[in-house]
Amino acid sequence: MFGYLRPVKDELKVREYELYKSVYCGLCRHLGKDYGIISRFTLSYDCTMLAMLAISLKNEECTVRKHRCTFNPMKKCLFCDSSSDSFKLAGAVSVVMTYYKLYDTIQDSGFFKRMLARFLKLLFKRSYKKAAGEYPDIAENARLMMESQREAEESDSGIDRSAAPTAEMLSALCRKLSENDENKKLLSHFGYHLGRWIYLTDAADDLEKDIKSGSFNPFKKNMKDNKDEMMLYCNDVLNMTAAQIVLSYDLMNIGAYKEILDNVIYHGLSFQQKYCLFEKKHSKKCRKKDRDFYPYLSGSSKNENLQIPETEN
Repeated sequence: MFGYLRPVKDELKVREYELYKSVYCGLCRHLGKDYGIISRFTLSYDCTMLAMLAISLKNEECTVRKHRCTFNPMKKCLFCDSSSDSFKLAGAVSVVMTYYKLYDTIQDSGFFKRMLARFLKLLFKRSYKKAAGEYPDIAENARLMMESQREAEESDSGIDRSAAPTAEMLSALCRKLSENDENKKLLSHFGYHLGRWIYLTDAADDLEKDIKSGSFNPFKKNMKDNKDEMMLYCNDVLNMTAAQIVLSYDLMNIGAYKEILDNVIYHGLSFQQKYCLFEKKHSKKCRKKDRDFYPYLSGSSKNENLQIPETEN
C-alpha cells in the first residue's frame, strides 16, 4: 500500500491518537506473530485503517494492553488486540501487497533497485505463501490487479482505465468486511473509489518524476500549459473521487473508532492530497510536522497572504 490513508494528528484528541497508535502497534504485533519479524516492515497506515474499519463494521470486542516494543525494548507501547480476524486480514493484505509491489519494482526499476527488490522478494516469499494460503482470494485479486495494471500501462491508457485495477481490487477487499448483502454493495462502492483515489494520488505525486524519467503516468495524457495548472487539474480529479468516498462512508454504520475514521475520511484525504500536489513540491523538509505545512490546521497565522472570502448575510 501507499501510506496515504492516515489521520491528521492535530485534529485528534490525545486519547484518540493513543488509540490509533495502539491499533498500529497491534497490527505490527500480529504481523510478527503470523508471518515473522521481517513482515513487520510491511506495516502501513493504509492497512491500519483497514483493520480499524473491519473492527468497527463487525462490532468486534477489543482489548488494549501495554507491552514492550519489539524494535525498542526500552519502550512500552499500547497494543490493541481483537477478538476476531480483522488484524489477520489486514496483515495478509499488507504482506500480499508488499510482495506484488516488489514484483512491480523488479519489472520497472533500474539495475540496483531491481537487485534489491529481488533479494527482498525472496525474504518475503515464505510470508506471502502463508498469507496466500489463508486468503487465496486476496492473493488472486492482487495478481489480477498487477496483470491488468501492466496491460493498462503498456497500452498507455488514460486515467479511468489505469486506476481501474487498484479500484477493483480494493472494492473486492472491502466487500469482505461485512456479511450483509446491503453492506457489501455499499462497501464495494466505497472500496472502488478509495482504491481509485489512492492510485491517482500516487500518480499525481510521481508526475514530475515520471515526466523526467519517461515512465508511464496516466495524467501525462492531460498535460496542461504549466505545472500549477496541471496540479489543479489533478486536484479536481481527486476531489471528484474523494466526494464519492465520503458519500459511501456517510451511509455506513460506524461503531468503534468512529472519531478516528471520521478524521481519516473527512480530514486525512484532503490533507494528503494537498500535501502531495502542492506543498511537497515546494519544500525540501518533507519530514516537518503537519502544522508547519498547514498552519491553518493549528490556528497559526503564518500564511499572511491567505484570504478567506466573506460570506453574504
